[in-house]
Amino acid sequence: MSGESVDWMSASPIRQGEKLFKGDQTSVYNPETGGLHVLNPSALAIWELCDGETAGAEMVEAVVELARLEPATAEADVSAALQQLFELGLVRR
Repeated sequence: MSGESVDWMSASPIRQGEKLFKGDQTSVYNPETGGLHVLNPSALAIWELCDGETAGAEMVEAVVELARLEPATAEADVSAALQQLFELGLVRR
């Protein structure tokens, strides 16, 4: 899985795993690997957008609007987050 290049802007990823809360910390548990991954608020927001219907480009639009980032910066950030989530097994294409 790692090293595989994905065009995240046209992909509509689907989140995997189970969201867990402990205090003010949110983690996602991957039952396939047994991994527990703490996500920061930005990564968690992107993971939650992975509903199989929302394309990466739409996620970028949301980030641009909410965070007031430049589109190129938002695209790089969303692509990097989706790639990391994919490599952790927390999203699939």
